[in-house]
Amino acid sequence: MMKLSIICFTQAGARLSVKLIKELLKAGQPCEAYGSEGLIKSCPDGDLMIPVSTSLSEWTKEQFLQKEGIVFVGATGIAVRAIAPFLKSKAEDPAVVVMDDMGRFSISLLSGHLGGANELAEQLAGMAGGQAVITTATDIHGSFAVDLFAKKQGLVITELKKVKMISSAILKGESVGFHCDFPVSGKLPSGLIPGEACNANLWITIKENPKEEPLKASLKLVPRLLVLGVGCRKGVPAKTIEKVLDRFFKEWNLSPEALTACASIDLKKEEEGICRFAASKGIPFYTYPAKVLEEIEGEFSSSSFVKKVTGVDNVCERAALTCVKELGGGKLLVKKQAADGVTAAVAVRDWKVQLDSLDSLGGNI
Repeated sequence: MMKLSIICFTQAGARLSVKLIKELLKAGQPCEAYGSEGLIKSCPDGDLMIPVSTSLSEWTKEQFLQKEGIVFVGATGIAVRAIAPFLKSKAEDPAVVVMDDMGRFSISLLSGHLGGANELAEQLAGMAGGQAVITTATDIHGSFAVDLFAKKQGLVITELKKVKMISSAILKGESVGFHCDFPVSGKLPSGLIPGEACNANLWITIKENPKEEPLKASLKLVPRLLVLGVGCRKGVPAKTIEKVLDRFFKEWNLSPEALTACASIDLKKEEEGICRFAASKGIPFYTYPAKVLEEIEGEFSSSSFVKKVTGVDNVCERAALTCVKELGGGKLLVKKQAADGVTAAVAVRDWKVQLDSLDSLGGNI
């Protein structure tokens, strides 16, 4: 659930804010409500609210850095002016919803799909007994929304500007080519044509570059499926590890965005280079005892030297496969590669595109 902040400017807004925060907290939603000290004192259960001691601009800046959703209970103009200086991109901006202080309307103002503002507006309208106001074109027309689809499927959108290309084609009634390197379960939504090269295409893949000529005009969606098994000599810096792995991924035509975790032996759990690399990629770093790695079944590149030092004949391949099995199953995709004191292997998780429900598509089947 997203971390939320609510801010109000009137007594009616304070009463609505208290009502919303009670409902949200009851639902297990992390949430804070803010208002001026005077409003809080004059409102029943005002102790649930936090007094604002800064300007609205400073408050908004802080929320943009810390929260995933912001609710303004007041005029839309107040919200627009408050958030304008801090807008960055669809990929970074939090969800912003505006509600009038009587709770009659709940307006999705910013980050409707990727940020979840449309869903939040619907949720808040239900709590207040009001009407959600959604203005995104694909929602209004009941059409397939590629950004919402990507979010719900856990796919990385590699070029946000191409989302418009797909949405425009769908809204014009044009066909969009659907190309996927993984199994697909369920029926494709209207407008998506499997395997056909169109003027606009979707390509779900873990590859870095398409080899197929027809897919040049494509939006690439990358599932986070790759587990990197890694080992290194003691003291190898993070820059060296990153350089080796970048080269390694290019050679195997793998997308860095597909990384979901890295893994190694527990002897390396505090290896600074690996820890820094994992942190820079925003992925977890899992480690396992030699005994656990030794129990994993498969054909591995054995080394008597590695066995002597670590207690197991191979670290990177076994760690990658151990981790991917823990994450739900998978297989070794690339066997051990070595350079500059770094060894690496890649496993890929079992996965398929789930198109079984309307909610997962963001549009009509």
